[in-house]
Amino acid sequence: KKRPHGKPLVLTARMSSAATPPQAQQAAPDATLAAERRVTYLLDDHIGVHASPEASLRKPHTVRLTDNLVVDCGLDKHMTMVRSGGDGWSPAPAATVRRYHTDAYVAFLEKIELHGKEVANEAANYVLNNSVCFSETAWPYAQIYAGASMHAAELLATGKADIAINWSGGQAHARRDCASGFSYVNDVVLAVLTLLQSVERVLFINVDSVHASGVEEAFYTTDRVMCVSLHRHGDGYFPGSGGAKDAGERAGKGHNINLPVERGFSDADLEALLPPVVEAAAARYQPAAVVLLAGTGLLSGDRLGCMNVTLGGYSKAVECVLALRRPTLLLGGGGYTTSIATRAWAAATSLACGAAPLPLAELRPDHPCPQQLSETVMGNENGAAALAATREAALERIASTPARDPPVVPSPPAAAEASLPADGAAPAGAADKTAAAGGSDPAAAEASNGTPSAAEPQPAAAAQA
Repeated sequence: KKRPHGKPLVLTARMSSAATPPQAQQAAPDATLAAERRVTYLLDDHIGVHASPEASLRKPHTVRLTDNLVVDCGLDKHMTMVRSGGDGWSPAPAATVRRYHTDAYVAFLEKIELHGKEVANEAANYVLNNSVCFSETAWPYAQIYAGASMHAAELLATGKADIAINWSGGQAHARRDCASGFSYVNDVVLAVLTLLQSVERVLFINVDSVHASGVEEAFYTTDRVMCVSLHRHGDGYFPGSGGAKDAGERAGKGHNINLPVERGFSDADLEALLPPVVEAAAARYQPAAVVLLAGTGLLSGDRLGCMNVTLGGYSKAVECVLALRRPTLLLGGGGYTTSIATRAWAAATSLACGAAPLPLAELRPDHPCPQQLSETVMGNENGAAALAATREAALERIASTPARDPPVVPSPPAAAEASLPADGAAPAGAADKTAAAGGSDPAAAEASNGTPSAAEPQPAAAAQA
């Protein structure tokens, strides 16, 4: 059966619609600046129906619980909640997904739900590893999380939001022509390509137990995206990529920064490694927008990550990215213990709204998530000297890249309207900029047949093809 995709748009109060003045963008964030953030939260009311125990795909259920917890805690009163359907956002059409993925792979995904038996023998052609299992609703599910990420990127690129949140997104392992892990469509790459239609440079930051392999591969040869990834590496851990020496190629040389760590990674390790690298990357690269994959696999108790990071440490990692004060897209990434992922993403949402991290013990008792979280302490295999060497190598690589000028941050629509001539006519070149922004119009995407525009970098995989 076809699943419903959502309800009409529902908007709630937001904290402020005022734009942050340029001089304030350079200042350290404080409570006042946090209150001025325009935060948009994207969700689909029926995301949970796509959970599949057979495919080990628990994330849709986890995202549904997160959405409920965010509302239960009253955070919906401090941001704009945008639901799919109606005048909100729509699941990504096939033509839009083909901006990155190949025609053959997208055609295969489209057939799974209603014609799965006919294409069952083709599945092996579209998987990168044996961790992939296609659920019967893999395609509509992928359309939902990809559509949300791309719409969120459009809101940032057009200055309609300072922070956009899509916890269903962050499926960073899919390649152009196949699935990998639980990732069918790479919404991260699609969102970054959407941003690059309007801005010059994007900083992508992965904080999770798994390496964002598909994102690294897509932008390995371009200098318009700098990738910083903190992840567990070694001992046969999925996906096996993300070595410290992988620095990028051709124009992208020096723009790929991997921070591989071992099991047992702790709060102190995280604080010593991540903030200095993120701050140095932002200062040197001067991105116009930031995409943060805030996975929860590194939290203590996650059934796959085997890390020791607490909610407090995770919150500090999110805060160090928000402190950059650039248009920021927050994506969910991995998280394989529902009670932990749900609370972590709710806490990150509260930080985006300018609130304090949500205390674990004071959430609504009638929420279906357990009130008590089991704590699992793993032996820490990360030595201080090894972490210091990783940090210094990353800082040296960042310093080897060209220093960029501060970017032009997208202005809010109100500011753009105020700059129009008295007769109301659009300034010269405005139509061209609107066309370059691309958006997710299916007709426009069909006309281009998914070909990247001149403003977009050619992904490495596409160049090889």
